[in-house]
Amino acid sequence: MRNKISVKLGLLFFILILLVEFILFVILYTSISNDRIDEVMEQLLARGNSHRDVLEKNFNDSTLDHVALMESEASTDVVILGENSEILAASTEVREEKQAIIETHQAMNHESEEMVEERWETEPYVATISPIHINDQVRGYVYMFSPSEQISDIISQLARQFMLAVAITVVFTMISVMILTKFITKPLIKMKEQTELISQGKTDVELQYNNKDELGVLAQSIQKLAEDLGRLKEERSEFLSAIAHELRTPLTYLKGYADIVSKAGVSEDQKVKYIKIIKEESVHLTHMVQELFELAKMDNNSFSMEMQNVNVIPLLHQVKDRLYPMLEEKKMNLIISSKEDIYAHIDPTRFKQVVMNVLDNAIHYSPAYTTVQVNVVNETSYTSIRVQDEGPGVPEEAVEHLFDRLYRVDKSRSRAHGGAGLGLSIVKEIIHAHGGDVRAQNGTQQGLIVTMKWPKEERK
Repeated sequence: MRNKISVKLGLLFFILILLVEFILFVILYTSISNDRIDEVMEQLLARGNSHRDVLEKNFNDSTLDHVALMESEASTDVVILGENSEILAASTEVREEKQAIIETHQAMNHESEEMVEERWETEPYVATISPIHINDQVRGYVYMFSPSEQISDIISQLARQFMLAVAITVVFTMISVMILTKFITKPLIKMKEQTELISQGKTDVELQYNNKDELGVLAQSIQKLAEDLGRLKEERSEFLSAIAHELRTPLTYLKGYADIVSKAGVSEDQKVKYIKIIKEESVHLTHMVQELFELAKMDNNSFSMEMQNVNVIPLLHQVKDRLYPMLEEKKMNLIISSKEDIYAHIDPTRFKQVVMNVLDNAIHYSPAYTTVQVNVVNETSYTSIRVQDEGPGVPEEAVEHLFDRLYRVDKSRSRAHGGAGLGLSIVKEIIHAHGGDVRAQNGTQQGLIVTMKWPKEERK
């Protein structure tokens, strides 16, 4: 049985690999050879454009001689014509082959740079033309020539390299098949090694064995076990990170108001006020912990809410009051711009949690002595709340991922600010549960803009 499996796998592997290699080599050779030819053509055209750009700035005898001198030391040649097709400068003697190309294309009145001769297989030169425009008029032409044998040499060298690669690949394939047939028990050894890694707590295992025999079933079982253990491990890590992130903000407020109360010179009325806020924040913290546990157990990102038609302006000012210690520490301003009595159909507690998260991010990632703007707009179906900070913003490719779970922008929004990348995902889930929407974009000058749309009426 052992020999039967090894022979079947060996022959199948050898035939398939040879077939795939042949197809890949043909495609790769064709692609690379075409790319190399295009590269030579593009470089030649770019070189002509470079000379053209210089001449457009200084179209005089000195510059003409300088361009010709530069090309005299290169493998390419340049011929510069005047507006009447007279030769103004050339890096080498203009022979018949070059003259024929020039005469063929000079009567066409080219207005833009292009290839004028690409038949490297049959013609001695490939050539480009770059018109010289001065004051919106064509004052001359820069012709660039490259010997076709240069391209032929590149293709020949590439063919030799591919032939060598084909030979090495065939030999390597034969050796691989021999090793496979000799060590057919290697999958079993690999499975044993991977199960030992799993027992040590390492779950990133890969068993590439897809046959439908007993070994394949065993490999799939081990792989599934590793994936399940890895998912459980990741979920536990995400859960702990989420708790750490979400507890940081309210604990900061508690500490800030506690520090204020403990300072000398604080009046009794102020102490009563701050102690009340501390108590409220403690209750809020308890609720937040419960919410995080609910979020961790969610399968469909839904949870119960107590919806009301509420004036959002007082809620925003309550959040602002809770943010006072953080704003004071960074000497920042938080400006709420709105008209009075703007309503939305929301859960007030969830609403404040969302706004707290968004403003917390805005404050954390903004420099000191800056301003966070909160604009409330009464739209037809939604109440729009727009938060703009004066921080560094985020890379454009990261904007669409800001509300993904565990996504963090390492460069522009530093890890030094903490957070597990879960706060904004909670924001998105709560707003979507209300039937609203949230978007982020970079400001035109600086900062990040987060726009939240809260429904004004109950969603069906």
